[in-house]
Amino acid sequence: MPHTQSSSDSRDCGAFFLDVIGQYAPDEIVLLSSTEQRETHPRVEEIIERTWQEHVALAQQQGRRLFNGRLARLVCYEPLERRLELTMGEVSYREFLGTNLYNAALRYTFGGEILADPLGASAAIVSEDGYVLMGRRSQQVAFHAGLIHPFGGMVELGEDGRVVAPYDAVMAEVLEETGLPRERTDSALCLGIVRDKKIVQPELVFWMKARADVAEVRKLQAASQDAHEHSELIAIRSDSTSVVDFIKKHYAEMTPVATATLLLHGQYVWGSGWFTAARGYLRKVI
Repeated sequence: MPHTQSSSDSRDCGAFFLDVIGQYAPDEIVLLSSTEQRETHPRVEEIIERTWQEHVALAQQQGRRLFNGRLARLVCYEPLERRLELTMGEVSYREFLGTNLYNAALRYTFGGEILADPLGASAAIVSEDGYVLMGRRSQQVAFHAGLIHPFGGMVELGEDGRVVAPYDAVMAEVLEETGLPRERTDSALCLGIVRDKKIVQPELVFWMKARADVAEVRKLQAASQDAHEHSELIAIRSDSTSVVDFIKKHYAEMTPVATATLLLHGQYVWGSGWFTAARGYLRKVI
């Protein structure tokens, strides 16, 4: 049977759940289509509408535009030996904002099926000179303002109504947020699915190498289309001790997905023993 986001075999890693861990090339992520919708309940729909109207008004006050886009909903997933099957449906940004983003606790009363659960996609980008690159989100963004977070975004539906391939989605976000084009990256792999324990949104974590050093990426990022979304580029030295030290020092400034991304990076580069030891140590000191 496919697993759902509430699967009992998910690993509780403190601030996040680790649902899947593996190494999947972009063409080993298989998308299956579903017409299944999130479950609705009159009380939940009232809360979604009220939350949406509140944030539309707030966005107008702040000079931001809140767009109710079409997102790809992760219905269920099945990790197999050579591929990761994702069954995808459709949901709106309005439903995401009104459930996962600001009212995820509704799942305790009405069940997890009322959540929007759009699929996110983030990237651990490793520079030529050996740093993992992330961004500090600016005060202009609607969520996680001021926190360190990987570059990425959400998987959307294309103009033809089909789900955009997750790797294409994350590379489009990387280009918009860092200015780094696809041809300047290689060795891309998906390392797993994680969920921020607070909003429980499923997130694919990709790993890729940049054919550029930190200084060049910093210049590209400053001129990128969405440069305003980040106040600074964060470069974390990619060695087994520095990654743990960075998490220990900056944990309160990091999103759960950022912590998960660094730990999955370490698991891929230094092995499962490092991952287990690092997670155990961080649990004691954070």
